[in-house]
Amino acid sequence: MVTDMDFNVTEEKLSVDATILRLPGVGIADSRTTAFRTIRSSAMAKGTDDYIFFMCLEGAATFSHLGREASIEAGQAILLSSSDPHVIERAMSRHLFITIPKAALGPMAANADAALMTPMSCVGEKFLLLTSYVRLLMQEPNLAASELRWLAAKHIQDLVAVVIGATQDATEVAAGRGIRAARLRAIKADIESNLASGDVGSDALAGRHRVSARYIRKLFEGEGTSLSQFVLGRRLALVCSKLSDLRLAHRTIGAIAFDAGFGDLSTFNHAFRRHFGMTPSEARQSAAVHRASLEPGGRTGHARQSATGVAAA
Repeated sequence: MVTDMDFNVTEEKLSVDATILRLPGVGIADSRTTAFRTIRSSAMAKGTDDYIFFMCLEGAATFSHLGREASIEAGQAILLSSSDPHVIERAMSRHLFITIPKAALGPMAANADAALMTPMSCVGEKFLLLTSYVRLLMQEPNLAASELRWLAAKHIQDLVAVVIGATQDATEVAAGRGIRAARLRAIKADIESNLASGDVGSDALAGRHRVSARYIRKLFEGEGTSLSQFVLGRRLALVCSKLSDLRLAHRTIGAIAFDAGFGDLSTFNHAFRRHFGMTPSEARQSAAVHRASLEPGGRTGHARQSATGVAAA
């Protein structure tokens, strides 16, 4: 990630709120700042060889780079070279920038150098896939220590190449790798957000994501599962989590199941027992026993006896 530069504050106080994600061969930063100027000199640029993909999410910015000047505003992006000096004037704004080694992105792009300092409109599915995938990755708590970091980096490289103009071969690779992964992650996030509404069928998802229902089914088949199995698993996990929540102890199991999108209690009970190896009532009692065992001076033995008695009854 490009971090070597001088800062000139153009307001009384500089305020920066940034989230940074480092992956193998990819650096990502989502920053919200007050107005300031950054200067990257020739000496600072020496020894680096990355492309910097800079997206303006709010506000505006002006760039002096490669003997040219260009400005972008919210909804636009620009490509820079880290090996060349630049000056960036940022108003109060929010920007997302992604750094990728030229050795990685160059062969995938039809002509990355020709795209340098050319403002582009962040309109269309490819930009939406990139930004939504990056945001979902930055919300993933275990990604930094996961082996999936390498795969996620490849996905980002695929998506940036497609955005700036990929070769035909790279486009085909991205369709089966980066684009596919971004769509699947976005669809899974959509499902999580809409479990309770029940509007997570293939047709509804296809309409929201502008793909065919068959394509969505194929995405999940590629994961060794099906859309219906994934939705069922997430609903069961949601119910199990709520059964363990002491704040919801007053709610009936049926009400919790209905809230998670189940429409039939008999089907729910059968699926829950098959998935977790116990009934919903036993799961709730098990959670109560576990809580009691963690309480200082808790009567764990008594709690177990009571739970067993209730389950047997």
